Parts: sequence; structure tokens; C-alpha cells
Amino acid sequence: MTSLAPAEFGAALRAAIERSGLSLSEISRRLRDHETPVSVSALSYWQNGENRPERASSLAAVTALEVILGQSPETLTGLLGPRRPRGRWTVRTGHALSYDQVWRRPEEVVRALSKMDVTPDELDTPHRLSQYLTYRVDGDGNQESVRVRRLIRADRDGTSRFVFVNRCSSITQPPSVLFTDGCRPARFRADVPSSTCVFEFALDRTLAAGELAVVEFGVRYPPGQGRRHVQVALYRPARDVAVQVSFDPGRLPRRCAGFFRPRGVLPPEERSEARFDRDTSTFQFITLDPQPGQYGIQWSWT
Repeated sequence: MTSLAPAEFGAALRAAIERSGLSLSEISRRLRDHETPVSVSALSYWQNGENRPERASSLAAVTALEVILGQSPETLTGLLGPRRPRGRWTVRTGHALSYDQVWRRPEEVVRALSKMDVTPDELDTPHRLSQYLTYRVDGDGNQESVRVRRLIRADRDGTSRFVFVNRCSSITQPPSVLFTDGCRPARFRADVPSSTCVFEFALDRTLAAGELAVVEFGVRYPPGQGRRHVQVALYRPARDVAVQVSFDPGRLPRRCAGFFRPRGVLPPEERSEARFDRDTSTFQFITLDPQPGQYGIQWSWT
């Protein structure tokens, strides 16, 4: 089949949707049934030419769209050209990672996102230029809460929300949002079997492409989160990332170290002993110009 210019994909998709007589909501529902979820907003971006499918999960969704819309194979997928660079930072520094390269069990993340009609494409937008995360661990050794501060830059006009994904040890009760600044809680969903939680936050103001904003929020975990590590995912290169863990003064770990995991399936690479502030019982791990992957802190009690 002859491959046409990528710009023609949106027009072809829009025409196919119009001929099908299906609404975007119905198409989105059918895509979920095919286990290739795409949100209504993402479908709208695709058909209007504001965005295009690029990741493996999105390309699988386009193949499902051909079936749902009664199109011949490759009618739509054949219009997609080579993947384009994503954002200014990717152009400068070389690469980005998709969610299935970053997360160890990406299918669990997809299941959790689909409960909110959110697709993996939305995990790394808006672009997180800086991230600062502070976790609190109580006297029983359980993770109690996390405080997150982000400097974000909108990838497109009309940016009005972002999502935060976190895995718990178990979900004995729903986690709760403690506070917000620059944003407000919108929705929460969880994939209970994998204890994967998804929070959606609405921005206080809608951003135009390239606009910057600072957002901050806190989340309290359910009781009994006994994991001995914390981590944050980066899909694109950034300016800096800082991870802190504040322990109860009465119970400090014997050892604590920062780590980097370049791919979800790879073992963590220990980077250094995390810096300890005795006055606040806090360990801190900071990375400048971080590349995509997982950054975190792990510790042992004995």
C-alpha cells in the first residue's frame, strides 16, 4: 500500500469516523473493549491533526480503529510516517522512553489508566522539567505519605490536567489527597489487584503550548505500606529530579542509597549513598540533567 504524508492521517480518521456514524465516546468505549484504550480527548487530537499516534500502545489502537470503523487493514496505519522527535528536550538530548520501557509491569498501569479513560500517551504530558518528591516513613517502617512539587511546561494549547501514578503495597483503603497548590483533585481510580493508583489533577489555569507552571500536592497512603524503596518515573530528559525520604527519628535505616533504573526490566544501578540530614532524619538523592528512567532511594533496616 502507498504510504501518504502523516498529515493526512487526521483527515482520513475524521472521514472514517463520520462515515461510521459513531461518536467519539462510543469509539473510545469500543477501544477499551479491545484492550487498547484511547481517551475521547486523544481521539479528538488525532482526527484534528493536533497530535498523532506514535507509541506501541497507540499504534495497536489504530489497528483496532480500522476494525471498529470498518476500514481495510492499513487504511489508517499506512498513513503514519516515521515517529517524530517529542519536544525540545528530546531534540537536544537524544531520546525519550515509552511507558512500557519505564514501568516494570506496564500492563498494570494500562489497566489502571483505562478506568479513568486515560491513555499511556498522557503519562508524560505536560513535560515535567523538574520534580521534587518527599516521602515520609513512620516509626513502624511504613510509607505514610508523599509530597510532590513539579515545574511543568505545556506541550500543546489547552493543557488543563495531568495525572500522577503510584504503586502501593496494598490498597486496604483509598489513598487521600492532603493538599494542592496550583491544581486541584479531579478523579481517582485504582487497579486493585496490582495496587496501582491513578490521580487526575486539574490545573488552576489552562496553559498554552510552551507555558510554564508550578504545581504541588500531597497524598496520604493507606496503612501498611511496608516497601523499602521509593521511585519516580521520567519519560523524557529533564532539568533535575530530587527524591527525599524522611524517617521517624526513632527508627532510622541501617543503610540508604540512591539508584537509577534505565529500563523497567533491568535491575537498579546504585548511584551513591543518599545524603543524610540528621536534624530532619531525611535522606536525599538529587540528579541534575536526568535521562529517562526510574530514580529512587532504597534502604534496609538490618
